[in-house]
Parts: sequence; structure tokens; C-alpha cells
Amino acid sequence: MKHFVVTLGFPAGLPGQEVSGAQQAFLAKLYDEGTLVVSGPFNDGAGGMAILSCDSLEQATALYQESPIVRSGHATADVREWTVVWGSLQG
Repeated sequence: MKHFVVTLGFPAGLPGQEVSGAQQAFLAKLYDEGTLVVSGPFNDGAGGMAILSCDSLEQATALYQESPIVRSGHATADVREWTVVWGSLQG
């Protein structure tokens, strides 16, 4: 498996509770499936980041384009392949 970093920006401001709840359920499903390695918001509130374990950039990009926060227009997602040089990740 390859690893991908997803960085989120919030151009429309923070999402409401409905979108946030749907996003949390989406992330929990990905985590349970072994696709999501880690995720969380930046402390300054300007976005967030996730690390995914997928077969390809296309798969990771398509997956995140279906996330509730991106579909609602509350976030933009930049997905990039990432090579781990030091340390280790499960998945």
C-alpha cells in the first residue's frame, strides 16, 4: 500500500454540526476499513489533514472527493502521494 496526505482548507469557514457529524462518520468508516491512518484539524482552525493508505493517487483522490465536508463545499482537498522515509505507519 502507498500513503497519501490529504490537506483540507476551509474556504467557506468551519462547517456546521450536521456536516461535521457526517464527516466524523465517514472518517470512522475509513479507519475501521484500514484506509485512514490518522486525521485531525489544524490547531489554528484553518483546515486539517489526513493520511490514507490506498493503492493509487486516483483512488485516494476519488475517496476524499466523496467526503461529506468536500461534497458540501465546506472544504477543499489536496491529495498527494507521500513516501515515508523515517518512522513507520500501519496499513
